[in-house]
Amino acid sequence: MSEQIRVLVADDQGVIRMGLAMILDHEPDLTTVAQAGDGEEALRLIEQYDPDVVLMDIRMPVMDGLVATERITRASKESGRNRPAVLVLTTFDDEAYVLSAVRAGASGFLLKDTDPDLLVSAVRAVHRGDSLVDPASTRVLLERCVELERRVGGDEPAPAAAPDARWAGALGQLSDREREILVWMARGLSNRDLAAKLFVSETTVKTHVSNVLSKLGLSSRVQAVVVAYEAGVVRPGEAEVNWDA
Repeated sequence: MSEQIRVLVADDQGVIRMGLAMILDHEPDLTTVAQAGDGEEALRLIEQYDPDVVLMDIRMPVMDGLVATERITRASKESGRNRPAVLVLTTFDDEAYVLSAVRAGASGFLLKDTDPDLLVSAVRAVHRGDSLVDPASTRVLLERCVELERRVGGDEPAPAAAPDARWAGALGQLSDREREILVWMARGLSNRDLAAKLFVSETTVKTHVSNVLSKLGLSSRVQAVVVAYEAGVVRPGEAEVNWDA
């Protein structure tokens, strides 16, 4: 049997915590190592149990999931580690929560009524370095990014490619292959998909992804997707790529 993925579940409702733990523990490669009732307790238990993945509720007392996620990802970045990955869970299909979770460093975003099979797949995905966002929330996320672009760049779609000059310098540091990686990440390809498409190993893809995140100062693939849309590199529903932004 392969090494188990260690998961910490953080939710202020005990019934939900237990339900999530039962779903995870039913899988041979997943195990729940701890449960927390708020973000502050989650931070303490992370120090104690060193999980690979944290399932994080957004709305909790004492410290909410967004603050806890930001602290977890900041600590991981400062220590040079890539764990634990944070998978945010919420009952609120709201663009503000999606964007806040992404910007806090979450590797994924799922609604609590997500099918158990998708939940399990999401835990495995973020553990191996891919990012997973609930399909319904993805649409909201990208629409929100486009809206932000238009507010800054005007109503015309063409100038919206250069709304966020703050990304221009960082994007300019990417190599041609890293730019290609960023575009395909924004279009939803996993590391495995990228390896097959580019005829390279997954290890090589992970190296490129790590370089992209480092040069852009980001902590997760899904943050890179937001940057790609905010900077106008790719646009929802369009095939064009604009590196003149």
